[in-house]
Amino acid sequence: MKPENIPSEDDFARASAAIKRRSRGLSEVRAEILDHFRDSPLREFFILDCSEYAFRAYVFYKSQKDIPAAEASGLSERIKNIVYQELGKAGRGKPEEIRVDFEFDSEENVKRNYEGDYYNRLR
Repeated sequence: MKPENIPSEDDFARASAAIKRRSRGLSEVRAEILDHFRDSPLREFFILDCSEYAFRAYVFYKSQKDIPAAEASGLSERIKNIVYQELGKAGRGKPEEIRVDFEFDSEENVKRNYEGDYYNRLR
């Protein structure tokens, strides 16, 4: 007899399918952003789903000084706009339907404070 509090293989399969549905299209969005801005100070980009229409986007420039420079030059705003476009192309909603919370940081900070590990930085 199986204890009730231990998930079954079917439970794990359903959870895995739900996670896959929630994150659909986000790897393509990430790839498009990195490709589109490959000749800029952008070094890394991650986008995570919070719900069907809410996301967190992490934009990493090369250095700390690139953060205010990108804001002043309009680069950060262009990245935001393209993220919304790409989410739409991925079938994640229209700009007026979705919310993306952006966070800007630098590769320099990740190396200095997180041993170069982006996973640790995102936690």
